[in-house]
Amino acid sequence: MNQQYMPRKIYTCIIALICFATSLKAQTNSTIHGQIKDINGPVEFVNILLYANQDSIKIKAVAVSDSLGHFTLKNVVAGNYILKTQMVGYNVTRLPIAVGLNNQINLGEIILSEDSRLLGSVEVVSQKKVIQKTTQGFIISAKDNITQAGGTATDLLKSIPTVVVDAEGAITIRGKGPMILINGRVSGLANTDQIPASSIESVEIINNPTAQYDADSEGGIINITLKKSTKQGTNAGFSVGGGMGAKGRTAAAFNINHQSGKWNVGLSYDMRYSDRVRNANGIRTTFDSPLAYLLTQKRNDQRSEQTQNLKLNIDYALNANNKINVELLGNIEGQNNTETLQSLINSRTGLFQSNNSRVSFEDEKGNVGELAVAFAHKMAKPGEKIVLNASSSLRKVNQLTDIVTTPLSSQDVVNGKLFLQNTHSFQTQGISNFKVDYTKPLSEVSTLETGYKAIIRSNNIDFQNQSQVNGIFQINPSLSNVFDFHEQVHAAYIQVRSELSKAIKFDVGLRAEQVMNNGSSVNNKSISFDRNYANLFPTANISYALNESDFVKFSYGKRINRPGLRSLNPLIDITDSLNQHGGNPYLKPEIVHAFEIGYNKEIERWSFSTSAFYRASTNIIRQFTEMQANGVALTTPQNFGNGTTYGIEEIITWYPAPFWSMNTSVSIFQQNIDGAIGASDVANNVGSWYGKWINNFTLSKRAKLQIISNYTSPVALPQGTRNAVYNIDLGFQTKILKGKGGLGIVLVDIFNMQNSGQKIGNSSFSFERTFKIDTRAVFVTFAYSFTNLFKEDLLDNKFSND
Repeated sequence: MNQQYMPRKIYTCIIALICFATSLKAQTNSTIHGQIKDINGPVEFVNILLYANQDSIKIKAVAVSDSLGHFTLKNVVAGNYILKTQMVGYNVTRLPIAVGLNNQINLGEIILSEDSRLLGSVEVVSQKKVIQKTTQGFIISAKDNITQAGGTATDLLKSIPTVVVDAEGAITIRGKGPMILINGRVSGLANTDQIPASSIESVEIINNPTAQYDADSEGGIINITLKKSTKQGTNAGFSVGGGMGAKGRTAAAFNINHQSGKWNVGLSYDMRYSDRVRNANGIRTTFDSPLAYLLTQKRNDQRSEQTQNLKLNIDYALNANNKINVELLGNIEGQNNTETLQSLINSRTGLFQSNNSRVSFEDEKGNVGELAVAFAHKMAKPGEKIVLNASSSLRKVNQLTDIVTTPLSSQDVVNGKLFLQNTHSFQTQGISNFKVDYTKPLSEVSTLETGYKAIIRSNNIDFQNQSQVNGIFQINPSLSNVFDFHEQVHAAYIQVRSELSKAIKFDVGLRAEQVMNNGSSVNNKSISFDRNYANLFPTANISYALNESDFVKFSYGKRINRPGLRSLNPLIDITDSLNQHGGNPYLKPEIVHAFEIGYNKEIERWSFSTSAFYRASTNIIRQFTEMQANGVALTTPQNFGNGTTYGIEEIITWYPAPFWSMNTSVSIFQQNIDGAIGASDVANNVGSWYGKWINNFTLSKRAKLQIISNYTSPVALPQGTRNAVYNIDLGFQTKILKGKGGLGIVLVDIFNMQNSGQKIGNSSFSFERTFKIDTRAVFVTFAYSFTNLFKEDLLDNKFSND
């Protein structure tokens, strides 16, 4: 079916909105700045909070002091305020401030006094708040997770509270896969293994998305914000690193930025290269096949991975109320993998049946280009604004594989002719986004938010399989195909945020989405679908502040899990000819109703957050394995029926000493799956839990240490369970060369405990497989800056992002 486009009237309305927005008068907000010091000099990482004078609960603005103690609060509306400073080891400072129109208020030096109750004779060492709480989740600064320097975004997520990353890189929150956003948008770089951890500014976890977010976020949202320097003048720096697991790995990054007047231009480049080793062992028993009864497999992967990223960002302020941002991202990735898979088959009585070694030589190359443009306009009325975002990305991946199968005797001696195959997979993927958001205060306590968003996807995969017959390679029509997929999602939302009193806040919203997708298989005309469906997604959040440091909240949201290309693609992967997997073009979307009630408490030395959640799903999508008559186990995603997940989650942050912060997160949940595939009933009820213990030690003003422990218990699958996963990581950083340089050392999976695997089965078979990747590794990073203003950015990630 031809690609559909938005009606011309929509573009006309959007252009009219832009023209209207840019014609409005300038806003006259003010700026507050100052410097935080103690008796020894500037103090960094101090939280500066601005409260409305008549409302000690509502925070109007937040800032954190930099390495020289400076801070700035921008866009402050005229009024009377209380400015409050918070830092472990110091007494709280409160200053009354009167702000007029278009003021530039310089508070000068604010001198902090030590809190003798906490310090005693211990040296004061600064500690930054570990987690920044939001109404929908929390934000973690990437620089606070030093155990993953030199790794990828996938590695970084291992050190984020409540996020689970297994040894194969699968990411889940509360047992479900989240939506991954890059700088707040659906991106062609959504594969977190493509993004070096060194390029990330922060990670935001959104457990209860409002109507403003895509409804396709059943497992919540992980928003990865990339770095963007906003410092005055010209700043540059670089970092290099190298390490060793089973084999070597390297990483490097370079940044240069210039900000002057209305312009801010930045260019960054980073690269990562690693050689990895993976081993897998599998045992499959087929109860209904006396001859091919027991399959034993041993697999070894020798993989080389490389990725390079280039990012250009340009910010231009037309005036105080109109800003334009342009971002250009480029990614080049590649990997070479030699996979050796040995498969031994014995009968029920233990007699030898067959044995072979299957070696696959895989060469994959890919590249991504993405352009994003944003325009923001602040209107004359404080708080009223319109923001437009548009982006488009194109990704191409080519994979070539040569496969050599060697028949072997029971003694592993060559026993017959070699069987040669080759495959190619050429994939072209496009993603375009357009979004407009409008915010308008309805009163002093209520705000209206509304907007429109369109996502347009296209994907074409050309897969071909050839086998050598009489010395000539011939195409296998049954294993070769071209699959073409197109999807459009058009959405509109409206929500109202309000404060009924100083204690009660709420937001209610409604999102409407229209989905149009179609797919077709060139070589198999029977595989074709064309679906159009619409849904309404209500959301509601309400919070009640018991006092200044305690509040309770309740959330509800209806979500959807739309099957993507990977799930719909009918092409079958035959790398393991006896255990194949592919997609299912007939999947239905999964509908989810999610409820949560939580309690949060914060005091000077610790904070506590707990939530109870419940999620009811229909048409749940899970992987299903079926034994076929030819002895092949085929795994495809299927709709199972109904499922529920309920549990509790706790996050505790504690400062046992001025130099030590501790964060513990625990999630305990029950997953119940109840459904059927054809004539087979599927039911599985498994309790699961995972925990993460993060310890941060500020050893001195120049050095810090981090230790992270992870544990994930077995997780429910429709036909079994996924094995437990656990590991311990350690990271150390120190400033050198008079603060212009930095040195980091990371030890990942210190005790080499991180394994993965699963056990599945039914009345006809059982299958157990375990994986072990070379997760234990050491990595050393050196960073250096060329100006004093830039001296800590590369090692500490002290960047900001609009």
